[in-house]
Amino acid sequence: MGTRKNAAALTAAEKSNFVAAVKALKAQTTGRNYDWFVRVHMNYFGTVDGHNYAHMSPSFLPWHRQFLLELENALKGFNPAVDLPYWNWTANRSTTGAPFTSDFMGGNGSGGNGSVTSGPFAGAANWRINVSATSSTSLRRAMAQRGSLPTASDVDGVMSVSTYDVSPWSSASRSGMRNRLEGGLAPDLHGRVHNWIGGHMAQIDSPNDPVFFLHHCNIDRLWSRWQTSRGFDAGRYAPGGNVSNVVDVNETLAPFGTTVSSTLDHRGTYTYA
Repeated sequence: MGTRKNAAALTAAEKSNFVAAVKALKAQTTGRNYDWFVRVHMNYFGTVDGHNYAHMSPSFLPWHRQFLLELENALKGFNPAVDLPYWNWTANRSTTGAPFTSDFMGGNGSGGNGSVTSGPFAGAANWRINVSATSSTSLRRAMAQRGSLPTASDVDGVMSVSTYDVSPWSSASRSGMRNRLEGGLAPDLHGRVHNWIGGHMAQIDSPNDPVFFLHHCNIDRLWSRWQTSRGFDAGRYAPGGNVSNVVDVNETLAPFGTTVSSTLDHRGTYTYA
């Protein structure tokens, strides 16, 4: 069983191992390589077969939980010791501190929305963008230009909401924890971070930036925190069934072939430090 650690607490060796595994997955030319994950996120960003699997629906959290697990398992194929770290953006709020150090995620982009200039993912020679909504072949960031990062108080407010989700099961849902966490309703913990980083992270091909997975690992950690106080059972997810065009608890998360219910209790697979 793996332990997902705070990126700020990683050792030099853990950071180096993670970067090496990510780059090895990127260099892989067949199968589920890194670009496969970018493509899947782009393909499932909106409505597919009448369902919003990845965004603006109750399945936002279980879909991304499985997405992260698929990526983590792919990285473990190169180094079994690698676990996904999380970026706690309520505590690490600098453009130069963890995780944006030169030995890990690298720093900001040049100019207003330019190529990342430092770290392992700077420049197309180090990290070429192959699958994108734009023509840039270098990873771009524009940190701290749009909005602000969520605060610990914002997180506490979302964690205090006892209901997982409510009708109409979309970004129009006016109560429920999921929509507040995802971004259809203030304080928008998830969407604000994407926009704060900018560049590729503010596009549908956001997994092109490896920090995507650290951000979503923190989103998953917060969901796990919510579940810890209320239970990991299927009854904590809504809707339970018979809702058209919404992924119910026993329906399958495309394209992974797993049901929502199978993702709900992660504790036998990984924990958070």
